[in-house]
Amino acid sequence: MTRLHTLSASFDWRAERIDWPVTTDVGPGLAGVVALETRVMWLDPSSGQLAYRGVPIEALANHLDFEEVAFLLITGRQPADDPTEFETFQAGLRRSRTLPPDAIQLIRSLDPETHPMRLLRAGLSAVGCHELTVDDDLAGERLWQELRVVGQVAALVGEICRHRAGLEPRPPRDGCGLAEGLIAAISDRDPTPDEVRALDLLWVLYAAHGLDAPTFTSMIVASCLADPYYNFVAGLSALRGPKTGGAAESVLEQLLPLTGATDAEAWARTTIEDGGIIAGFGHRSYRMPDPRVAMLRKEVAAMARDRDRGELFEVARAVEITATSALAPRDVHINVNFYGALLFHLLGADPPLVPCLMAIGRMAGTTALVREALSTIRLFRPLSRYVGEAAR
Repeated sequence: MTRLHTLSASFDWRAERIDWPVTTDVGPGLAGVVALETRVMWLDPSSGQLAYRGVPIEALANHLDFEEVAFLLITGRQPADDPTEFETFQAGLRRSRTLPPDAIQLIRSLDPETHPMRLLRAGLSAVGCHELTVDDDLAGERLWQELRVVGQVAALVGEICRHRAGLEPRPPRDGCGLAEGLIAAISDRDPTPDEVRALDLLWVLYAAHGLDAPTFTSMIVASCLADPYYNFVAGLSALRGPKTGGAAESVLEQLLPLTGATDAEAWARTTIEDGGIIAGFGHRSYRMPDPRVAMLRKEVAAMARDRDRGELFEVARAVEITATSALAPRDVHINVNFYGALLFHLLGADPPLVPCLMAIGRMAGTTALVREALSTIRLFRPLSRYVGEAAR
């Protein structure tokens, strides 16, 4: 049996293969546990390196759009290497945004003040009831091949945006990309190229990031061979919590009321001194600042300037600098949600809508990981250790 010292900062998270069984260092919350092997993505907690199918995230961001990166994650091939197959993939992704009328009616029948993640959970369950027939196998193998769920989630989020704003449904323009269609749904106008590029960037950066709680939840459900809609609804439920996608909501709830850099610096200092939490700081994997932050910081600065929201960026920078000075010595660093939430907001999202927008990007990575694992995955069944009273 191989012993892996996974909690050591020098541990190499790449390997030619894993010779099962292995034992690993284990921390609280299963920290350090190696649960599976994958070729989909690589995350190195020590160096901060992140790669999809061996391609560094820096080489993908702003060079490929989300649909191209989804193709890379799910198929393992670059769009340029197989343009015909990519065109087929892209066309199917976009066609899948046509939703069953009953799913739209369900969303429209609910209070628009309902949290959008609840609306998304209900809508995706309803879509699953239409997609699966009695002739489908329980694991939904056909649906994993067709990948309709990725586009369906984008369409559901667009519908939820319009319902909350009191707007009538606006189907995506024929042939338009996922990012273009979503921004049109939020803003009720044709988006600019910069807006489309910014949303594609966000989805690329959020697409895959190891076995975080929502992804691991989906993998557990996949190990039961449940169909994709059970799988994604379970993952969405984990994304809703304040320690995952809900943390991005908190970033906006904290930053938006601040009125300037001086106010922001004082607030951050007081919050930390009083033992409070600065949303957008801290990460279960990284021992350093999240490498995706630099790309998003630059994008937020440019869009805030273009939209005459420069003060919002100044507030964010003041909080980042103050919090980093106080928290970095404790090994607490900025994460992707800090500037990610701000960029979603500049694109038209209010705080509760941010986790829904994050979810669209995550569909690609989760789909890729589950498809890869379906033929070999074993039912997840860890054990627990009893620490209660002795037998009586």
